[in-house]
Amino acid sequence: MSDGRLGLEVEQNVARITIDNPGKRNAMNAAMWRRLPELLAEISADPLVRVVVLTGAGDAFCAGADITELHEIEGPRGSATEPAERALLNCPLPTIALINGLCIGGGCQLAAACDLRIAAESAVFGITPAKLGVVYPSSSIERLTELVGPSAAKLLLFSADFFNAGRALGMRLVDEVVSDPAVRVAELAGTIAGRSQLSVRAAKELVDLAALGEPLTDRAAHWHQVAEETGETGEGVSAFLDRRPAEFPYS
Repeated sequence: MSDGRLGLEVEQNVARITIDNPGKRNAMNAAMWRRLPELLAEISADPLVRVVVLTGAGDAFCAGADITELHEIEGPRGSATEPAERALLNCPLPTIALINGLCIGGGCQLAAACDLRIAAESAVFGITPAKLGVVYPSSSIERLTELVGPSAAKLLLFSADFFNAGRALGMRLVDEVVSDPAVRVAELAGTIAGRSQLSVRAAKELVDLAALGEPLTDRAAHWHQVAEETGETGEGVSAFLDRRPAEFPYS
């Protein structure tokens, strides 16, 4: 087993998970895939955390699954990648992928499961199961197709070629390409952490339901009721009229 690990730091309402396996360009071994859902559960239970950032150590985001442990990652114990992907998708907090360098295979799987993807100009993307005779997970195909559309998803999966950040942006695989993604993500995470967390969490749930074609009426009514009961909307409106920072009661 390789020495890779997932690091966790929490600072100013932002939890930062770092994929750290520098000898293998931050490839995820079996233990790392299985650790990610545990970390996200811990983070989600922390009342101080409002945003989650997923990134890679050094000059790579993630080169995918560690091929030397593929039998363990997709082995008799079941898939380790799909629970990690679901944990990111189902995290109640906003998630941001900060992408430097390589974002390949399972790295794209993780990035696509985040709510937002901010990439460096030097980032490189590729989805490579066709080079290995591996069937890409169905949940990952669904998410990829939702992001980029059927034609671009087929191009990525059929060719297994690498694409630069500009092409990834054109495909809608990433949301922004910037010269310094660390600065941009810190700014964006701080902005989100300072907004109404009720509004943010409601928006995340309702947008995800809309993307699945699910009805929104009942959950929207629930969130409107919570906003009224907690005084969230009243505080937001009063603060706006008083020209002062809001002190939102919901957390």
